[in-house]
Amino acid sequence: MLSRFRKKHHYDYDLIVIGSGAGGSVGAHYARDLGKKVAIFEADAIGGECPNFACVPTKALLHASHAYNQSQNLKFLGTEVGESSLNYHAVKKWKDLVVSRTGAAHGTESFQKDGIDVIKHKASFISSHEVEAGGKTYSAAKFLIGTGSGIFVPPITDLEDVGYITYREAVDLEKPPGSILIFGSGAVGCEFAQIFSDFGSKVTIVNRSNQVLSKEDEEVGDLVKALFENVGIQVLTGTSVIRVEKKGNKKIVHFQKGSEQYFGEYDEILIATGKKPLLNFAPEKADIEVDQGRLVVNKYLQTTNPHVFAAGDVVGPYLFTHTGYYQSYIAAHNAFSSKKLKPDLTVVPRCVFIRPEVASVGMSEADAVNKKIKIRKGIVPISILGRSNTSNDFDGFVKIITDENYFIIGGSIVAPRAGELIHEVALAIKTHTTARELSEMIHAYPTFSEGIKIAASVVE
Repeated sequence: MLSRFRKKHHYDYDLIVIGSGAGGSVGAHYARDLGKKVAIFEADAIGGECPNFACVPTKALLHASHAYNQSQNLKFLGTEVGESSLNYHAVKKWKDLVVSRTGAAHGTESFQKDGIDVIKHKASFISSHEVEAGGKTYSAAKFLIGTGSGIFVPPITDLEDVGYITYREAVDLEKPPGSILIFGSGAVGCEFAQIFSDFGSKVTIVNRSNQVLSKEDEEVGDLVKALFENVGIQVLTGTSVIRVEKKGNKKIVHFQKGSEQYFGEYDEILIATGKKPLLNFAPEKADIEVDQGRLVVNKYLQTTNPHVFAAGDVVGPYLFTHTGYYQSYIAAHNAFSSKKLKPDLTVVPRCVFIRPEVASVGMSEADAVNKKIKIRKGIVPISILGRSNTSNDFDGFVKIITDENYFIIGGSIVAPRAGELIHEVALAIKTHTTARELSEMIHAYPTFSEGIKIAASVVE
């Protein structure tokens, strides 16, 4: 089959992209800019998970929940607006408006306007250069796989029978549940814990790890846990779920921590235990190797089939929209250029949009220890900052990590707008800046960014 196509050198497309999310869309537009004939295949929502079901709607809900929370505390600042009440129907309308304003809402038109064919069917390889979709066969000289990832559901006894929701359903609930158990204390679990707690749900979050946000520095996890508990969120760390059962309208969840077993009753269960790459495109029929649930790619994002490239969640190691966009461009470039690019993922910001926000970049302290890197660190509470005083935001800190020569290699921030602040630390890592150089830079007063300057100045 392969030799037949090589002799003809005639394909339906120069590039077929499977998946219209972050891992596929950028590459599709880039290839089209090169003058290539491109088709993109998508069986689900155009634009993928992030704008339709994940990043964008959750941040819209977080914005609304934060506003609702603030409205209940305005009297302290001298503003009285009467008794606040929750109109969740209006919250949903706000969320839908936000989603409608994304490029994904008009994704089909955007692709077509750029001259990209959109085929709304699931594509599966049937040979090295061919896919089947909707009963038709399509061929291409090159392929870009950007199928993203799906939800990992833990194998818990009777969970499927009892029922649960994921982030997809959670963003479209008609009203907040009276009580909810959230499996998983990563970014998704923590953000929904914040949302539902703000809207009045009784929230419990459970995780087998001993730390909330276990991939971040210990100080981050400890503070987030304490802040959650301060607002009434029950946090069960180092705890396993044995089984679930249904009792009337309630879902009974049985827990185990060490030798102790107990149970709780909840109106709803939300699964936020992670994601797994989607490999439902028959990679084996195109000689594409899979290892440990991910596509095997070389340093140029090229699979074991030399004319098939991949990007985003399906290759990892990060499952972020911003890394998917970045890899998609690299993969499409390498598919059509003799001058290959290597993706550099040493400086990738990580953000959790709870209150206050959590953001980090580079190595955590645990990462450095595991790599036997001798580190220095500086950490300061944001409560010492003038901006904390003027905005009444005192919870949080800034942590800077350097190597033994004071070059910055990592940082964590828990503070309002930490997602924006972290990019100063990211740039410092990217440009091989020392803590002293960062501390000597003038920072505006009063800003939370002064925390970065002070943390850098106390590195030892």
